[in-house]
Order: sequence, then C-alpha cells, then structure tokens
Amino acid sequence: MTIERRLTVPAGYDTAANPRTASFAAQLDDLLTRLKKDTAGMEVRHLEWQPHPGMNTIGMLLAHLAVVDVWWIRIAPYGLDPDAEGDKVMVATIGIHMDDDGLPCPSDGGHAPTLKDKPPDFYLDLLDRARRESHRELTKWRDADLGSTYALPDRVITREWTLYHVLEHFAGHYGQILLLKRLMYDAGILPKPEPR
Repeated sequence: MTIERRLTVPAGYDTAANPRTASFAAQLDDLLTRLKKDTAGMEVRHLEWQPHPGMNTIGMLLAHLAVVDVWWIRIAPYGLDPDAEGDKVMVATIGIHMDDDGLPCPSDGGHAPTLKDKPPDFYLDLLDRARRESHRELTKWRDADLGSTYALPDRVITREWTLYHVLEHFAGHYGQILLLKRLMYDAGILPKPEPR
C-alpha cells in the first residue's frame, strides 16, 4: 500500500502571490497535526514526567511551542517590549505569560508550577490559539517582504528567517517530545506501541 503525503495550505493564504509564506504555513500545520497524533491519549502524569530533575517535560514543551509561535510571529517583528506590550499580547492570545512554560528548566527544576495539573486539552488549546493567531498574522505577510528586517536587542532578523526559525524550532522540540515518549516506554510509564 502506498501512502501519499501532501501539505495542505491553510485557508486565507494567497498561494499564487505568496507561495513561500503559504508553504511555511502548510509545513507548520503539518507538524502540529503530527504532534497532536503523537501526544493523543496522554494523561497529566505523562505530561509532567521527567527522567530526572532539570529535564523539560512534554507539557512544558507543548506550552513553549505555543509561546514561541506567538513570540516570533506576533511580537518580535512588531518591536513590542516583551515585558510590557508583548506579554499582554501573549496573555490575550493564549492565556499564559511568556515565562509560564518553565523554559529554560533550571538544572534541578521540575515541571513548571504554572502548568501543574493542567489536562491535555489545556495544552492543545494553547497550541490551537497560538496557531490561529500565527495564521491571522501570516496571511498578511507577502513573499516580496520576506527579506525585510526588524531589530532585536542583539541582532537584525529577516521575516524569512523568522518563518524558518519557527519551523525548525517546532521540529526540534517535537523530536524532544518523541524522545521523552521513548524514555517513558522504556521506563514502563507508557505502554510500548505495537510494531508496524
């Protein structure tokens, strides 16, 4: 049996005028769909599990992915002060503050106290709300403007690099989540999946 894999561009993108931006949006959504499948059925105890102190939990990583979507697409390119307007945008968009994800986790740290006992739907809602806001913003971005820059305190960044970074960041932490799942299988915390 042959499996066909396709990327679907979300609604609202002009694929003829802005194919690169639309492609990034489709890639981001594909990763989110796959992440949701790979975390389906997890319980609070799975989302808060650490192999040892100082390690990110799956819950912290899910919250972080939502924070990063909003930060890089909605806050950084518009020059919003992260401690003032930026944090207000974050709370208005996903309902948590920028630092509520608990990252970076201190070397002796546990699951973020701000996320304690949060159910799986809480994290899915964060991700969905962040992505809706990202799409609302990105449908306004034009491929012709991807080379335009904005300044952060320590660097100048293009909008195209921003899209690339959100994508590679998401993929990197998605891999970390899959590794944590594997460690839970090995520790007997999650049942091992059936071989394919």
